[in-house]
Formats: sequence, C-alpha cells, structure tokens
Amino acid sequence: MIEQLSHQIARGQVRAAEAFVDAATREAATGSGNRLRSKNPEEELAAHLGVSKAEIRRRLSVAEGLRDRLDEYGESLGAKLPLVADVFMNGNMSLLAASTMVREISKAETIASATEGVDADATREGMEAALVGANRTGGCPLVSTVAKNWLNRLNTNNVTATDELKRQFQGLHLLGRKYGLNHGEFYFDDEQWAVIAAGSTFEANPRVKTTASTDASTSDANEVEAAGSCLDANGDVHEVPVVLKDSRTRAQKLADGLVRSVRAGLESKKLPVNGGLRPQVMVAIDLETLQGRVAADEKYLSHSAQLGPVDPSMIRKIACDAQILPVVLNGEGRVLDVGEPQRLFTQEQRKILYARDLGCTAPGCTVPADGCEAHHVKEWSQGGPTTIDNGALVCHYHHQLVHETDWRINISSGVPYWVPPKAVDPNQIPLRNHYFRHGLTP
Repeated sequence: MIEQLSHQIARGQVRAAEAFVDAATREAATGSGNRLRSKNPEEELAAHLGVSKAEIRRRLSVAEGLRDRLDEYGESLGAKLPLVADVFMNGNMSLLAASTMVREISKAETIASATEGVDADATREGMEAALVGANRTGGCPLVSTVAKNWLNRLNTNNVTATDELKRQFQGLHLLGRKYGLNHGEFYFDDEQWAVIAAGSTFEANPRVKTTASTDASTSDANEVEAAGSCLDANGDVHEVPVVLKDSRTRAQKLADGLVRSVRAGLESKKLPVNGGLRPQVMVAIDLETLQGRVAADEKYLSHSAQLGPVDPSMIRKIACDAQILPVVLNGEGRVLDVGEPQRLFTQEQRKILYARDLGCTAPGCTVPADGCEAHHVKEWSQGGPTTIDNGALVCHYHHQLVHETDWRINISSGVPYWVPPKAVDPNQIPLRNHYFRHGLTP
C-alpha cells in the first residue's frame, strides 16, 4: 500500500516537473512571466524544491518518454513507450524503474539505428516489453540486468559511430569516488583513442624495461645484469632492493603515461588561456603543511581549485616538478606567497640533467631520460634551490616513492646516490644506478 502510494507521488512529481518546465519555456519564448534566477528551468525547479538537478532531469526524462506525441497534422500518436506509460501512470512502477527504462531503451534504439540490418522500432518495442516484464517479476534490479543484456547483444562490429550515437555515448563520464579513487568511464572515437593510446603507452611500453628481463634472446646479458644491480660509492655491486623495483600493473602504467602526456601539454604554453592564465593546477596550502611540520592528527589546509581538499603530500610532490601554482597561506588564511616559475628547472637545466643522468637515477631502473621528471633533492618546499647540484632525474614511479618513503637522494661528485632507510639497510649504504653506464668504467 505504501509502495503504491509512493509510485503515485512519483507520477505527480513527473507531471509537475513537466508542467513547470513547459510553462517556463513558453514564457521565455514570449518574454512574459518572471525572469528565472537560474540558468534554465531545470535548475530553477531543483533550487525551489531543494532536490538535485539529477533528480529533476530524471523526472523530465520520464515525462519525455511517456508524453503523448503528435503528428504533423496534430493527431495523437500516443506515447513513445506505451507499455511503460501505462504501468507507470497506473501507479505500478517506481520513478527509478521508469527512468532506467527510458534511458536504456533510448540507448538501444540509438545503437540499433546505427547498425546495419537492425530494425530500431522492433528493438524498442521488444526491449520495452522485456523490461516491463522484468519490473513485474523482480523490480528495478532485474530491469537493470535485463537492460544491460539487451545492450550487450546490440554491441556488434556492425555498429557505426553516427552523430546521434556519439551524442548519446561519447565522452568522459565521471562517476564519483570509488575505493578512494576517482572513478569514471570513457567512450572515444578511433581518432581520439589513437591520441590517447599514443599518450599513455610510453609507461607500459615493453621496450622500456623497469625490471630485469631473463630472456637472453631479447635482452643483452650486460643490460640484464646492470638492470638488476647497482653500485655503491666504492664501485662494489649490490642487488637492487626489492622496494625500488617497479611493481605497478599495466593499467597503472597506462594511467601514469596519460597523466604525464597531459602534464606535458599543460606545460607547453600552447594551450588556450583562461582568464589571462594558461592552464595550470592551482592549490592553496598553509606554510606548516607545505613544509611537513604538521602532526598526523592535526588539521591542515590543503585545497585544489580543480579537486577540492587534497592530501598535502601530493602537493609537496607535484610542487617539485609539475606546473602548479602554489598559494602559501598563514594560519589565518592570508596569502604569504604565490609560487614563481623559477622553482621549476629550466629547459637548459633539464638538458644538463639529461646528459648527466641519462635516465632515472633510482638503482636498477631502466626508464630513459625522456620518461623522467626533474626532482629537487632537497625539496623546494624546504628551501631547496633549483640548481643542477640539487636536481636528479626520476621516473614517475620512483618520484612518488622518494616523496612517500624515507629513501633519500644525495649528490656526490655530480652523481646521485640513493640512501636507503634503516629498515631496508641498517648501514644505509648509498647506491647508484649504473644501468645507463654499464659499459663505462665506474
């Protein structure tokens, strides 16, 4: 009884939303009525009712799918989804189930229209009957399952990416936070995918070895030995500590490669300006947090204009070499300093680091120089200068590791040495990468 009452309320909500938007649209077209305080009727209604814009869109999508259609002579054609309209308007279907049906049937009809030899009208009618039956048997959960099965059956190699299909699917769809990560899905056309693949595959390129290969037919024996070992200051050979070996999955490497390519674009100074500023990540952080002097249980101020609150350790890392604009605040929130470009290594300095290090300086790493970032040995946030003697090349993986662990880098006679924490080596013997110079005298 209560469930049926909620269905009837949902029916009223759909009709009310439809009537409000229709009236506001007519008034806007004729110049009559009150001026909306929001950008469009949907936002106005959401603000007035205190619900989300997504909820208003859900109600309007159901109204659109169930409204009576007219032909060119003004004669009624009935609802586009007559079975759904009949069940919903009789109070036997939830708003969630109805909106799911309207959305998924629209997708299926678009795919069918873009597929040679498939009748879009027959697809719509057959799927509608199946989903109404699923709702009667198992409610909204079964509706979602059956709809997914229909879409999977329509996903064939004969589908052509028409303009309507792209409008329905193409793009980056951000789905929120999941498992502590930002989650989403994407649909790209072939041209977009080719660019994305080219920008992301560097990190996962099998020719860029991040651990020693054991296949003698594809890897020189000396290279294998150099990739699996490192040297101390006396030239003695040591095995690369396990913690320094790249343990990322292929998916993680692809993500890192894509971000690296986007970052390179942001730093190219060739992207369109926005409000007089070229694209960059802007963050606000208080001085004590930036310098790492805030205890773990204390509150900190660390905020990104793009993401909102962020972990300050991330800001300390990207402040090292990324094109961010750090705005340093005092305890009262007043601006103490706005980061200047000179904290970044210049192009000339990077060329010298490339020539000196040849690649990632982490012991055993095989990522070449063009896949590396310039790292401040003494962190910029701690007053470290942007000089060759305070710089070392590190790949993305080891850059993150050196910021998040107790590994340190020391420069001795122009050679970067990685000093392990006592938990790894009680003697803390400094180690250097000799992969790129394994054919030379130490």
